[in-house]
Amino acid sequence: MLNLKNYQPVLVCIALILSFFLTFAGINVSHAQDVIPVKTLSKLPALTNFSISRDGDYLVGLTSQPGDDKLSLTVWDPRDLSIPPKFTKPDRDVEFVAAQALKAGKILVFARTKWTGALAGCGEGKSIGSTKTYLSKIFVTDTEFSGFSEPFAGNNNSRDMSEYERICGEMLGTGSIAADLPLDPENVIISNKSGLFANATNYVKYNLKTGSSETLFKNRGFDSIGLLDPRTGDVLTKSGADYSSGRYKDQRLIVDENGSFKVHDKLTSDSKDRHSISLLGKNELTGKYYVRTNQFSDKSRIYEYDSVKEEYADEPLIANADFNINSLITSDNEADFGTVLGYSVSGLFSQAVWFDDDLRNLQKTFENYFPNKQVSFSSWSNDRKKVVITVQSDSTPPTYYLYSKGEPLKKLGSAYPELEKNNLVDTKLIYYTARDGLKIPGLLTMPAGWQAGDKAPPAVIHPHGGPWARDEGSWDPSGWVPFLTSRGFAVLRPQYRGSLGWGRELWLAGDAEWGQKMQDDKDDGAAWMVDQGYADEDKIAIFGYSYGGFAAFSAATRSNSPYACAIGGAGVSDLTKLGRSWSGNPVQRAYQGKTVKGTDPLKNTDNAEIPLLIFHGDRDVRVPMFHAKDLHRKMKRKVKSKLVVIKDMPHSLPWTPKMQTQKLTAIENFLENDCF
Repeated sequence: MLNLKNYQPVLVCIALILSFFLTFAGINVSHAQDVIPVKTLSKLPALTNFSISRDGDYLVGLTSQPGDDKLSLTVWDPRDLSIPPKFTKPDRDVEFVAAQALKAGKILVFARTKWTGALAGCGEGKSIGSTKTYLSKIFVTDTEFSGFSEPFAGNNNSRDMSEYERICGEMLGTGSIAADLPLDPENVIISNKSGLFANATNYVKYNLKTGSSETLFKNRGFDSIGLLDPRTGDVLTKSGADYSSGRYKDQRLIVDENGSFKVHDKLTSDSKDRHSISLLGKNELTGKYYVRTNQFSDKSRIYEYDSVKEEYADEPLIANADFNINSLITSDNEADFGTVLGYSVSGLFSQAVWFDDDLRNLQKTFENYFPNKQVSFSSWSNDRKKVVITVQSDSTPPTYYLYSKGEPLKKLGSAYPELEKNNLVDTKLIYYTARDGLKIPGLLTMPAGWQAGDKAPPAVIHPHGGPWARDEGSWDPSGWVPFLTSRGFAVLRPQYRGSLGWGRELWLAGDAEWGQKMQDDKDDGAAWMVDQGYADEDKIAIFGYSYGGFAAFSAATRSNSPYACAIGGAGVSDLTKLGRSWSGNPVQRAYQGKTVKGTDPLKNTDNAEIPLLIFHGDRDVRVPMFHAKDLHRKMKRKVKSKLVVIKDMPHSLPWTPKMQTQKLTAIENFLENDCF
């Protein structure tokens, strides 16, 4: 059992699937048998977050049983899945939110708990008074759960610090595995970053068996460690910034045996140009680096780079005319260590393309059996003889399989077994043309049972957050898309200008266009749906969260809106205040902060013509509550405006069933009584 006593926030990207059924009695749902019942979507996922250890000896995941309100940390023996798994639950207010199988019988565990206290300007909290937030911490335990150690804590020098500095440093510090050294049976390299000082990070070799640690190097200033040698953990590259000219130095490479770093001009980009430059690895045979960049094309490609000659190859190593290349996939097996096995490309969803014959054949077999689904090899043993495979789409919740070479395929289970068979419709990638001629991608998901030629259904324009982000056609971790489509709504997720991951042209086109051309893209998507027969012109709503909440607020404060109503969650309403507090990181300010300009919803409430629902979590420190309250106070003078405060909800996932219930109840009532 785990009991957190001292907490330290970490940057954890979690996507737990938590959502709820609410019947839309006032909306005509023509396929009522497809509505997902509340008892199904209100539960925690039965299985999630699977991974297998480097040696293939144990399988780790998070599970729940009927009636559970928390996920349990669970371990299986992949050699005999008939043996009941071992599991443990966290204590009291602690929640497990993620886990990862390591090696040497160890597991990485992410946990969180609620916390309220005075931050006095530390991080994203209030400068005055108490802040309600969540604190998170990373632990290492073993397959018997005999103890939970904290390898990421205790490596900062706290001498000469005030109590406030010590607490703030612990709260904002982040821990992660910088290199898992796959050929080393016991050691990993961990990084521990202090929140008080920009890029102040210690790198420590940690022995999983003994718990001993050795500080390897310390990173200070605005340079940061890039690639580590996967065999030894030696530093291969750094990234840095030259603020005297506003020029950001993207990468620095080790050029001699003494470890001296040299700035490479061809791996450098001015912040105003925002070229993406990422060093992904090093070819052990040629000594050349693999670089992912959009310096020479709209879409990111992978090139080889000679660090001695300081030259890119004339032609890309890997390219796709339509989509970005995401990453390289290399071997961790000693026999072919470092060999490029394949790469991933972003289309409707991220998908692997394999050079390795065995992996390519395995992928093809699953894709033939599960057409139009995302098939991903989410984890494997070093020798690739055991592979955890995840199959999912917007119509299919994640289902997990274990492939063991020479053995029958084993199904591990589904996140939501009751939803394995349903009539939800797979998402399609579409394109439409904005009013200024820019080509806009979109993800279109039609209602359950809908077919071409059917009556145009009610629709929701559903912009993503970010805005430097993108949507995918895999299972919606928030639950919002299946929630809406199972109740008769068509959903369009426009990848509006400013979205990241669809090419540099679309990305940069959103600069300083908040509430302006970025907003036109959503409205043009609504018009496209009507023209194509995908939406009833009189029954279109806009619903978004975070930046998507800002988009909903902008729609509600625009004249001649194409929407019957707007729903905004955790949205920004005051761009001026947002710009002043965008980031304490000068690189982020140089890259993104200057793009946050446009039309401010709070200053345009006199244009309001449609009803607005605002919901906001009272533990949201990313977007403070004043954005919701200030807008609601002004909007209710012009139109029907409702503000719902969600108890204990933070800005980002995971959200609990109780939070989802309150949120979706508010959305249900608003759509039924105030929108259509």
